[in-house]
Amino acid sequence: MQVEKANRESEAEAIRKILGQDSSRKKREEKIKKRQEELAQEKVVSAQMLASNTIRLVMVPIGTTVTFPRDMGFPSIFDSKPSSYPPPRENCAGPLCANPYKYRDSKWKLPLCSLRCYKAIQEHLLAETTC
Repeated sequence: MQVEKANRESEAEAIRKILGQDSSRKKREEKIKKRQEELAQEKVVSAQMLASNTIRLVMVPIGTTVTFPRDMGFPSIFDSKPSSYPPPRENCAGPLCANPYKYRDSKWKLPLCSLRCYKAIQEHLLAETTC
């Protein structure tokens, strides 16, 4: 009889311990959840309180975020522009030649595409200097 009574008491005590742990765990979880909700509300309030001309920069391990105010809009420095690199090549300076240049005259630094254009330019420059 006493053994059965002792067993029942130990079972009841074990049940109370388990239930007590569950209730303390629930209390802890509720506290954490409540704190997270409070933090979220604080963030919303602080975001509303920021001036309309404030730019926010948030750096975290996964990346950086830049936030611009709605009044300001997206800055034009971030607009994409067509890439023009490399710039288009100059055309040959030879008479009646529209080819892109490959060489430069060492003396006059003129753009040239071939030996034929080089000779034509040299003849033209020679004729100008003798006149």
